[in-house]
Amino acid sequence: MKRFRKFVTTNIKVAKRLFIVLFALASFQAFCQQDKKPNVLFIAIDDLNDWTGFLKGNLQTKTPHMDQLASQGMLFTNAHCAAPACGPSRAALMSGIRPATSGNYVNKASIQKNPVLNSALLMPEFFQQNGYYVAGAGKLFHGAHFQEEIQGRGFDEYYPSNTQDRPSTKYEFSKPGFPQSGLKIGRQTDWGPFHPDITVDDTGDGKVANWAEEKLLGGELKEPFFLGAGIFKPHMPFYAPQEYFDRFPLDEIEPPKGYLENDMDDVPAASSKQAHHAYADRIIAAGQWKPAIQAYLACTAMVDDLIGQIVGALGKSKYADNTIIVLWSDHGFQLGEKGRWAKFSLWERATRVNMLWVAPGVTTPGSSTAQPVNLLDIYPTLASPLGAHNQSGRRESDKYPARLPAWPCLNPAWLRPGPPIAY
Repeated sequence: MKRFRKFVTTNIKVAKRLFIVLFALASFQAFCQQDKKPNVLFIAIDDLNDWTGFLKGNLQTKTPHMDQLASQGMLFTNAHCAAPACGPSRAALMSGIRPATSGNYVNKASIQKNPVLNSALLMPEFFQQNGYYVAGAGKLFHGAHFQEEIQGRGFDEYYPSNTQDRPSTKYEFSKPGFPQSGLKIGRQTDWGPFHPDITVDDTGDGKVANWAEEKLLGGELKEPFFLGAGIFKPHMPFYAPQEYFDRFPLDEIEPPKGYLENDMDDVPAASSKQAHHAYADRIIAAGQWKPAIQAYLACTAMVDDLIGQIVGALGKSKYADNTIIVLWSDHGFQLGEKGRWAKFSLWERATRVNMLWVAPGVTTPGSSTAQPVNLLDIYPTLASPLGAHNQSGRRESDKYPARLPAWPCLNPAWLRPGPPIAY
């Protein structure tokens, strides 16, 4: 009898979970297959780890705009990248092909010379082939990949151009010379405030946000549209206007929670195979740890304001009620943990990413899940329920058939709150 009761109870739970999945999927498909296809606002952020208010990786951080956005939809608190580096992470996301299949694991690897990736139907191409107006700005692909290989492939419009993904930044400082930190480590490993005359509008990211705002408020975007906005910060160097540094007094900065000076002593030697940028020891020894953390927090706060600007523009626009928002960061970043100052590792702070979705009438405000998901899930999740399909099958110049990602889409349980469902 006990076994029978357990059998019945277990199957009732399974049935409930199955109902949630089917109901959620039906809701999303109904939303996407309406006569008016939904628009997509696709926001990418570079090197942003879990130091956001909604992921609680560092309680010193201040990200009210992203926190507000997270509260409006579905938040994934256990999302990870496909590879902890800009190039392979973005190549995987934009193609739907995992690095283990493509062999693309490092930034210097090519997309164009990789037959698996080059034959893939990239996300912008997919939307373009299915009747979407595709516009983008800023860092969506890895910079070298976009400027030398992608060159606007799949986009109807790109700002500033098909061969330059990031607008220029005005680099002026009050303190003369380079590096601003006084610590000579590398070309990009630096931090400090801009000259007081430099505003957010003088930065490349500010120009991307202004472009997105103008597109959304201008009301002339052809629908349905896919609008991508790539924000470069808080990627190194950690430069931002002084006002953002002022939000984080230096004497209040604390080191990362859980930091241990000898944390690597008991780690197997195999860990040394991970690319290791041992900048942390030098930064700490030079007394620059707190200023560097302050600068990362300042850049993150600036990014948050830009996200607020873009999302705020959407909210004021005529597109608000029919636009899916997807916000993601390409990987995390370590700021001293495990003696590291970079991504390029399999420690959680380097792989954990920000990922949240807002789909009007579908996602439930304030919902979240700790189920593990991957940035690879984004492309097929956006594509599969839209009623869209690969119309060309093969690009004329390609030796390999253009193909959609085979990776499964996100568990549809994310669309409605409910018990965790494994997949």
